[in-house]
Amino acid sequence: MKDYLRRHIWILTKLYENPRGMTYSEFVEEWAKTDVNSQGTALPKRTFADCLRAIEETFGIEISSDARNGYRYRIGNREWLEKDNIKDWLLSAFAVNNLLQDSKNLRERVLYEPVPSGNTYLLKILEAMKNNHIILMVYQDFYDDMPQEIMLEPYCVKIFKQRWYIIGVDRNDPENNNNASKRHIRRYALDRIKRLEATDEKFKIPCDFSAKSYFDDAFGIIVDHEDFSTELIRLKVSDINHRRQYIRSLPLHKSQREVEKYSDYSIFTVKVMPSYDFIQHILSMGNEVEILSPQYVREEIIWLVKSMADKYGI
Repeated sequence: MKDYLRRHIWILTKLYENPRGMTYSEFVEEWAKTDVNSQGTALPKRTFADCLRAIEETFGIEISSDARNGYRYRIGNREWLEKDNIKDWLLSAFAVNNLLQDSKNLRERVLYEPVPSGNTYLLKILEAMKNNHIILMVYQDFYDDMPQEIMLEPYCVKIFKQRWYIIGVDRNDPENNNNASKRHIRRYALDRIKRLEATDEKFKIPCDFSAKSYFDDAFGIIVDHEDFSTELIRLKVSDINHRRQYIRSLPLHKSQREVEKYSDYSIFTVKVMPSYDFIQHILSMGNEVEILSPQYVREEIIWLVKSMADKYGI
C-alpha cells in the first residue's frame, strides 16, 4: 500500500511539475531513476493507466493525451485547479514532498515553520466537520484561569501566522440559547485545546454561512462586526527597504489597490476591519508604512507609537 501511494503521488507531482506534459516513455525513464522507487519496480503501461484513473477520481484532475500533443500526458484543467486554493496548495505540497523523497540530500536543507498543535487535533476536527458532528473540547485561552468545556458546532478552520483556528458556535454559550436568530460565531486556537473528541450529536450548518464570505473583510483571523466597521484604509508605503515592492508582490488583503504612484512611495487602499491583528501588522513594518485615513485608525497607531516611545524613554 505504501509503494502504491508513493507511485500515485510521484506521477501526480510529475504532471504538476511539467505543464507541457510527459510521454509514457519519459515517465518510465524517470521512474527507473527516482529514489521514490526504492524497490526498483517497473512501471507497466496498464499500471500507469490505472494510476492516472485513480488520480483523476481522487483529485478531480483531468489528464489529457492526444496525438497533436505528441501523446504527452498533462493536466487538462490546470487553470481551474490554480483557482482552487486548497487543491493548488495540496498539489504544491505533494510536489515538495516528492522532491524531498527523490533527493534525500535536500531533506536537511528545506526548513518549515512549525505550527503549534496543528496536527494533534486538525484531522479529528476535519472528520467532525465532514459529518457535521458537534465537538466536545476542553479549552483554555490565555486570559482564562481555568479550562472551560465547549460544545462546538464546527463551521470551518483557518490558518493564520502559524496557528490553526476552528470557527464555530458554542452551544454552551447562554447568548446563543437566548437568541437563536443571531448566534455568536467564535474562534478557537488549536494550540489552546486541552482535549477534544467528536460526539454523535449532529448539527446543521446555516445555509447562508460561507467561510470565504465570513472572512471577506478580515485581515487575518479576527472577525468582530460589533467592535469594528469595514473601512477603506489608505496607506502610504515607501520604498524604504523596498517595502513597496514587497506589498505589491504579497498584498495585505485581496481588496488591495495601488491608487497613486510616486518616485519614492505609493498610496495603497485596502477594505478591511481595522482589527488588532491588522494594526499589529502595520506596526510591524515600522516607518515604511503610514496610515493616512480613516483618522481614528491613524490616531490608534499614533497612540501606540507614543506608548512604545514612553517604554523606551524617548
